[in-house]
Amino acid sequence: MIIMEDQDFDRLLKVCRIRLAEKEREAIKKDIDEVIAYFDTLESIDCSKYEPAYQPIEIPSRKRPDKIEAFKHAGKLLENSKIYRFFIVGPKV
Repeated sequence: MIIMEDQDFDRLLKVCRIRLAEKEREAIKKDIDEVIAYFDTLESIDCSKYEPAYQPIEIPSRKRPDKIEAFKHAGKLLENSKIYRFFIVGPKV
């Protein structure tokens, strides 16, 4: 069974900027080890005789046709913006 090493767990907590009490630390590490063990179990399953199922239910394609339409209000797009060194600066959000 694969488990997370203590040094890896410490690095994970440091990267995530999480501080845990010792009791919380043990519980979280136990949970992570269970997830890793579950993925290890999934990897051990032989799926070579099955086709990948990209979509379990066949969904008919409902694409709309592409058609070019002229945009009538092009001037309004830049109405609330400024141009600074060839860049468009929009309003603060």
